[in-house]
Amino acid sequence: MRLDDAYFRGWDQQVMPVDWILVITCYSWMNQRKQYLFGSCANYIMKFQSLMLRYFLFGSLAYFAVQGCESQRLVIGESSCAIEAWSVEDYFTKDVLPGMESNLRKQRTYFITGKADLYEFNDQNEWLLAVDSVLISLSVSQLRDDLWQWSGSRNFYQSVREGVLSMEEVNPDRSGLDLNEEAFLIRREAGRCRARLLPAVRNLGTIAMP
Repeated sequence: MRLDDAYFRGWDQQVMPVDWILVITCYSWMNQRKQYLFGSCANYIMKFQSLMLRYFLFGSLAYFAVQGCESQRLVIGESSCAIEAWSVEDYFTKDVLPGMESNLRKQRTYFITGKADLYEFNDQNEWLLAVDSVLISLSVSQLRDDLWQWSGSRNFYQSVREGVLSMEEVNPDRSGLDLNEEAFLIRREAGRCRARLLPAVRNLGTIAMP
């Protein structure tokens, strides 16, 4: 006896190539044992298709989830910084006006206070503040066991009339970004880069030097 052609009617449009392999394997196995259990083979193929569909859906969801996580990065020049979640205690600035007329309009100092593990601090670390379109170098000091403060300054200049003191301008490096109201604490170490989003900044006012 041989398989009824009716079982295969329309299968060329419904069954994947891998299913035909299963059909042939099943048919060969039945012939060896003189058993015609095509119905059982068809059920097996349907279960196999369902299982493969589940694996495909799960794999697709996992892929897009990973892609979503990997997209959370901050690109600064040739560095691609992974953005980390971080709880910040405070982020504020203080401005100082010079006591004499010059091309130096004001100096702004940035302060960031937050918790960090001791292992994050070593001689290979470089801490930076990415704000508007520049990178400001930061120094760090320990306030207590797990509470640290980062700080760094930046000068703002202006044009002046002839005869007024004009100092050499010292400007921070450009980041290549336009962050508007956002700011990030950057940690670079051994070719790796981490970025931590900061909250809205507080300005504690302006001090005028005598």
